[in-house]
Amino acid sequence: MKPITAIALSSALLFVLAGCERPKAKGMEKPPEGPVPVTVTEVKSGNFPAILEATGQTQAFYTVQVYARVSGFLQKRAYTEGQFVTKGQTLFTIDPSDLKNALESAKAGYEVAHANHINAQAVLNRIKPLAQANAASAQDLDSAIANERNSAAALLGAKASLEQAKLNLSYTTIKAPISGFVDKSKIDIGTYIAAGSNSLLTTMYQNDPIYVNFTFSENEKIARQNAIASGQLIAPKNGEYEVELTLGDGTTLVRKGKINFVAPFIDPTTGTISYRAIIDNSDHKLLPGQFVHVKVKGMEYKDALYVPQKLLMTGEKGKFVYAIEANNTVTAKPVVASQWSGENVLIQSGVNIGDKIAADGLAKLRPGADIIPNVK
Repeated sequence: MKPITAIALSSALLFVLAGCERPKAKGMEKPPEGPVPVTVTEVKSGNFPAILEATGQTQAFYTVQVYARVSGFLQKRAYTEGQFVTKGQTLFTIDPSDLKNALESAKAGYEVAHANHINAQAVLNRIKPLAQANAASAQDLDSAIANERNSAAALLGAKASLEQAKLNLSYTTIKAPISGFVDKSKIDIGTYIAAGSNSLLTTMYQNDPIYVNFTFSENEKIARQNAIASGQLIAPKNGEYEVELTLGDGTTLVRKGKINFVAPFIDPTTGTISYRAIIDNSDHKLLPGQFVHVKVKGMEYKDALYVPQKLLMTGEKGKFVYAIEANNTVTAKPVVASQWSGENVLIQSGVNIGDKIAADGLAKLRPGADIIPNVK
């Protein structure tokens, strides 16, 4: 190739490359020249929802362990494991044969005692007038009185034994003490059960209403107490809270409830305080032992500062808003933001009520940029 041709081609290539400038990455474009039209809004003040968040776990309203109260062979399971049963519904039956015999024996013992008492009363009634007429000795009278009293006591004992025998026989039919869901059977049919602590048959759970247990740190508790005492935080008058639960799959459940227990001590191992809320679970969507993310709503911050969430920007030094200056320029004003509620975010510090801030055109703004304000 001739030198002149090579030089000409090189010059043409440099010209083309110079004209094909690489496009700027998003966010690195030069700010537009001239003032930016901006809608102006003000930092507002008012009551702002205070939302308490924690990780919690559900707990059955009642957890009842069902034990055998008499000994015998387990004869039948009368419920479907894992299903709902109503109070008084039969769960198990124990072979009643031995206890039926015990009942008949107790009936016989009662009849004997009753007959002995009647006879003792008759003897006493005969001795009394004879003793008054000195036809019977005082010792005979004392013996008749003692015999009547002994027979009366024996009758009471026999009656108690009879009632206990009736109870024992009734205990062979084991009924649900509450309405709720029943766990699987712990003992197989045909097994001999000895009444006592080792005779657990199953466990029942009442899930409506249901408890939710969660904790807050000691510092959170103190901060909340101080805020309520100073009037900055307002608790619901009726003590009712709205409890929002987020399940493991992201499903959100909103329920009405009350915080019905606060531990009177701080857990020394975790530095936390236990809380318990009782909430509606009539649809049985919550099960005992379920881990949930808890949001407790119902309290409010009084006269709190807040701005729309979309006006909150993030820079190298944290969150900020674009403040409108008197000379129609903007400055990046650092703020400390906390919780969000709906479209707004709570501002703890950095701005004051009535401060003017930019409400749109934020992507075009840079600190010191000129603006054309449009008051909202």
